[in-house]
Amino acid sequence: MSTVNEPASGATGAQEPVANRFTPDAQERMARLRAMAAEFPDVSDPKGLTPAERRIARQTSATALEKAAVFAEGGPAVGAPAANTAEMRDAIAFELAYGGVRDEARDLARRVDEAILRRKLKAVKEARGLYRMAQSYATLEVGEPVRSRVADMKRAFSPRRRRNSAQPESPAGEKK
Repeated sequence: MSTVNEPASGATGAQEPVANRFTPDAQERMARLRAMAAEFPDVSDPKGLTPAERRIARQTSATALEKAAVFAEGGPAVGAPAANTAEMRDAIAFELAYGGVRDEARDLARRVDEAILRRKLKAVKEARGLYRMAQSYATLEVGEPVRSRVADMKRAFSPRRRRNSAQPESPAGEKK
């Protein structure tokens, strides 16, 4: 694998090796995505959400929030002290406005994943075909020098099996 030297982005002027011909384009796209993420209008709370907080926020619909806001406004003695209706409606508007952005970002992630897998699948098929030919070749006398490499390929192509934790079996006379 050859490396292409691209100018580094810094005051040193040193050359950074590029892994392959796709790296500069990928790095440029990642930089644009990071810039978009940095500009995203989000609350400046550095603490992330817990899984339970994510679950409850995802499971509560905008309709449920609107109904709660209407209830809080309709019964000021009951709901007004406990709820901020403006904040509820602001959350609804934010979800409606940026839901499309989220959907487009997910679609982009799916398309990038598909492109990666499509290109990888082509290479995988070629590599597995080469492995099948190498297996046949290794069975011949002249294939002695490549047998260790074929064995390495076999280990590389074999799916790794998960180790099941050995659960002690109950004695034969015991019933559940």
